[in-house]
Amino acid sequence: MKKYILTIVLLIPSLCLSVHGYGEQDSVKINKIAVMPFGSFTVGLLTFDFTRLITNRLINDKFSVISQDMLEGFLVKKRVRRTDLLDRATIREMGMALNADALMIGSVDLLAGGENPRITMSAQMIDCVDSAVVWANSISHTGADFATFLGIGKINSVRKLVEVAVTDLLKGLPAEAGVHDELPRPFELAQASFFPKVLKGGQRTNVSIEVREITGKPTDIKAFVLDTEVELKSEDARWYTGTFTAPSIEGIYSLRVYVTDQGNRLFSMDDLARLRVDNTPPEVSVSFRQRLISPNNDGIKDDIPFFPELLKADILEGWRVEIADEAGTIVRSEEGIGMLPGGFVWRGEDNNFRRVKDGTYFCQLILEDKAGNRSVSPKETIVVDTTPPEVELVLAAEDDKGITLELKTKDVSRIVSWELIIYDRNGDEAGRFEGKGDIPTSLSCALKDAQEGPNLEKVGFLAYSLEVGDIAGNRLEIEKELLKPPERVVPEREPSEKKEVWIEDF
Repeated sequence: MKKYILTIVLLIPSLCLSVHGYGEQDSVKINKIAVMPFGSFTVGLLTFDFTRLITNRLINDKFSVISQDMLEGFLVKKRVRRTDLLDRATIREMGMALNADALMIGSVDLLAGGENPRITMSAQMIDCVDSAVVWANSISHTGADFATFLGIGKINSVRKLVEVAVTDLLKGLPAEAGVHDELPRPFELAQASFFPKVLKGGQRTNVSIEVREITGKPTDIKAFVLDTEVELKSEDARWYTGTFTAPSIEGIYSLRVYVTDQGNRLFSMDDLARLRVDNTPPEVSVSFRQRLISPNNDGIKDDIPFFPELLKADILEGWRVEIADEAGTIVRSEEGIGMLPGGFVWRGEDNNFRRVKDGTYFCQLILEDKAGNRSVSPKETIVVDTTPPEVELVLAAEDDKGITLELKTKDVSRIVSWELIIYDRNGDEAGRFEGKGDIPTSLSCALKDAQEGPNLEKVGFLAYSLEVGDIAGNRLEIEKELLKPPERVVPEREPSEKKEVWIEDF
């Protein structure tokens, strides 16, 4: 019994030390601040150095500000030229190198003078221990904002407006960075990634993790996806790489990393990178406003637009559009990388920019997503028609009442309108016919000189004009073409009887 009591007594101090090391900590006071350059602006004859203005205001508020020379030396060493190039590891390293508690970044987006000066500014304060944003503010002022009744109080001086704006911008700056939820790590995981990060289930992907040393190196690093460990290797103790077989089930999978430092402390980091498993081919539909094209540069249906639409969200690797003739030969194609365009336009040309022949063509869209899933849309029919309608007009009969015409129409596209004018032997208009849609196969027209009876010697002087338009915009136009008389049917002569001739067979 005493043995067990002794064991408990020895464990209690150990647990207390562990809780003290990883539990709550006091708030961290913000003493030293590094200020990234805000830039200088000139309005008229006045120049405003906003970095200096903000630095002076912070000093007045009892903060210590890192000199610009020290900050610039660090940025040059790390080759950081812009604020957006500051990553988590660099901010932590800056804090260690410059002994800074926080970093202030921001910008002046607008500064203008005149009768009503204007200014727009924003700023953020970032904790140099965990790279968290501990404070942010933005202001937008005009001189008229401070005017009261009858315009009293309006700020007309851009210098005065800048002073007020800087004061308002830095109101509410925290004196503490708050409680840190975890121990400061002696290193930083600068980046982690899968490559490829989108793939089919069961395929292999590469895992890459960059560890950046700040005050120490890790002694052990392990990576997991779900409960499967990724075997990692490293040659320089900075880059750790491994391969991993993606799960078979579709979904998003996170990378979880455990790192042990030289003090045998264990740090865990979740969701450092995400892997997407996609087993479903992309689905697409293609819509057409029309299915007919007449690329003859007459301004009517010279091109045909069509519009693809993904039926579900997907990340595309590439796409290809193919237009083939009835024999299956691809006459026009185009391909691209990434997301689909909003639409396509085909002008009836092949890949050499020559106009294709009239006929039926088939359009298909081929897609491949980031995971390598491939899909082909159903074939869509397109008709190319640049040929005007063909109309054969025949004078079928003539009697004392007038003439009868027979008409035969041939066209790929549907007839939308037509007009026929008949002229008598004197050249006068004898009849006019018109309509929408198909042309009748037979028409009759009375003539003024019909009471004289048919005269085959004069029938050749009859004439007609014809205009026909189809749905593709192609037009047939005939102006005063002569009507030919019907062909006379000559009866065939019966063959004469042949006398029998005896041929001697040798």
